[in-house]
Amino acid sequence: MASSPDGVISELLQDERPAGGREDRIAAAQARAAEQAALARRMRRRAVGLGILAFLLAVAAIAALVAQQVAELQRRQQADVVLSLQLVATALRHLDTDPDLAARAASEALRRTADAAPFVRGQAEDAARRALDASRLRLTLRGHANRVNAIAFSPDGALIASAGQDGTVRIRNAADGAAPVELHGHEGEARDLAFGPDGKTLASVGEDGRIILWDAARGERLRELPRQPEPLNGVAFGRDGEIVATVGRSPVVRLWDADTGGLLANLTGHRAPLHAVTFSPDGRHLATAGGDAVLRVWDLLSGRALHVLEGHAGAVLALAFSPDGRWLASAGEDHRARLWDAGSGAPVRELPEQPDTIRAVAFSPDGSLLATGGNDGSARLWDAAGCTLPTGECQPLAALAAEGNPVTDLAFDTAGARLATTGADGSVKLWDIAFGHAGAIRSLAYSPDGRRLATAATGTIAAVWDIESGKIRHRLAGEASAASRVAWSPDGSRIATAQDDGSATVWDAAGERPPLMLRGHTGRISGIAFSTDGHHVVTAGRDGMVGVWDAASGARRLWLRTGAAPLNCVIFSRDGRSVLTAGADGALTEWKAADGKRLRSLQERGDGILDLALSPDGSLLATAGTDRVARLWGMTGGKPVRSLAGHAGAIGALAFSPDGRLLATAGRDRSARVWEIASGAERLVLPPQDGAVNAVAFSPDGRLLATGGDGRRVHFHPLDPGQVATALHERVGNGFTDAECARYLNRTPCPP
Repeated sequence: MASSPDGVISELLQDERPAGGREDRIAAAQARAAEQAALARRMRRRAVGLGILAFLLAVAAIAALVAQQVAELQRRQQADVVLSLQLVATALRHLDTDPDLAARAASEALRRTADAAPFVRGQAEDAARRALDASRLRLTLRGHANRVNAIAFSPDGALIASAGQDGTVRIRNAADGAAPVELHGHEGEARDLAFGPDGKTLASVGEDGRIILWDAARGERLRELPRQPEPLNGVAFGRDGEIVATVGRSPVVRLWDADTGGLLANLTGHRAPLHAVTFSPDGRHLATAGGDAVLRVWDLLSGRALHVLEGHAGAVLALAFSPDGRWLASAGEDHRARLWDAGSGAPVRELPEQPDTIRAVAFSPDGSLLATGGNDGSARLWDAAGCTLPTGECQPLAALAAEGNPVTDLAFDTAGARLATTGADGSVKLWDIAFGHAGAIRSLAYSPDGRRLATAATGTIAAVWDIESGKIRHRLAGEASAASRVAWSPDGSRIATAQDDGSATVWDAAGERPPLMLRGHTGRISGIAFSTDGHHVVTAGRDGMVGVWDAASGARRLWLRTGAAPLNCVIFSRDGRSVLTAGADGALTEWKAADGKRLRSLQERGDGILDLALSPDGSLLATAGTDRVARLWGMTGGKPVRSLAGHAGAIGALAFSPDGRLLATAGRDRSARVWEIASGAERLVLPPQDGAVNAVAFSPDGRLLATGGDGRRVHFHPLDPGQVATALHERVGNGFTDAECARYLNRTPCPP
């Protein structure tokens, strides 16, 4: 190790050599010391420089890594945006053809855009709302390895049974598909099944010729009827459950004693294999059909054919009696469904030709709907009344589609609120068919407790629905013509309806008291409402008259002529002391409810006003009409304070949210919109409907908006985006499969 400069000098001073030499050595030592000090300084500077360089290199490396990570994040975000937009496009493209696929695509798009830019998130939310609204699919049940051949609900609606090509029979909870029981007994396909009238027994038949009776509750085999030497295609129970009918490859119909298994009768006459068999509701007749394109209606007492019905151009695959036994429906390979008079055998109607073979047909429990399902993958709902009336319109009310998945069978649940369809892919799908109408919906209203919904539709009587089950609780049918408006009393005990013939009716919501008839108008009643305390009902008609009625007795308290122009709407003020009217001439007037005195005119004339609504606190009045603008008026000053423009057609209905913060508008441009009262901003545009939207109502909790119109179905729209995501996820469950990602997104496997 080198000595320090001071140490070197000390050594030199002690040296005994001559003085001159000593000075030289001192100078040399000092020079070496200076050189070593300089070297040390250079080394220190180099070390510092190297440290800085190392630090700078580290910083550069970190920056490069961060930049790489940022670039990767941006690339992933861009890829997610592209993928999300692909999913949105897939959802929108398949809304009509495959709503199940559309719903799953939209749900996946929502999941991937949780933190995306507002535009991308908005696109996903719009697709999700459209998919949720378009799809009536509520549940998909899987379990069969391949094609499902038959489906049936138990008489009490608690169970749903299916028979599959895999030879199994499955019994599940009809509400959610839980607790499946798998029954094994057939060697080969299970072709058909039927519940006994008591719901305790299930019969199944298959290609092995077996007829097996099962205990539906315990999932155990009860007994087996004599095995047939031919494949069997159909089975049905008689009304009392004592007779079982079977059909199969032979043209013979066989009737069996369900208890003993004894053969009761062979019915002969067909000339080809048989595919369908069904008993009439009264149990007196039996209908059969098959490959000879002929239907036969048999009298069970005599065993002879009452009617031989000809008209199909190919094999008949499906039959169904209407619940009242009046009509018989048939369908088959000629792409046609036909309706027959079951009593006379006369042909009633040939339904429009479908794209492919029709394999299934069924009437709803109340007989109002006819469903058909076929190889094109769709199940169609028809208005049974329209199709059976000589001059009635017979076009599908709705089509429930699953692209590329032929419908092999279908069945209504006992409430008539759901339709089950079976598919070639091994699935059973449960569709929501509740809240549908034969005519355009003109008015709807929630009960104050939010559990019921009252509706009025063109050409039909008003109905009260149970919101949770979708079942009709009451039909408000009386002597009067079809209802055009409905309104609930504030306590939910009564319902008021306005009829086209100029009468109105106040109904007991529980159905325990007779209705009150309110008569006096000479033209259609266009507006009806209860007072806030529920003591009075106000009506307004196309005759320009206003009536105020006692809601308990039906006595008329006021009869007021407002002018020559027809009135379109009327409401009570919040304190019930006045009524507000609006009409075709645009006049907007407030009248004293006690004596009909004109209190003020907010507008003398203008574009026609089609609806009125008061805010919950009574401070604002909303009007809308033919000028396509909704207006907010201050009730204190009676002046307009804000205009809401956005509709492309006349606005026919208005509703404030329960908290008064939102206003919903419904228009003839097929849209419904939600506006923020405070700012006037358009908060939401709901999915377009199939025709004008004529009615709108918020649920009492403010979470849902119900709309209805020319599309003839009530639509329920969750307002919060989180509700949309939850509802969509609950409905579709699983996301895309790898095969679907490859087909629709050109990616495989599916991105995580």
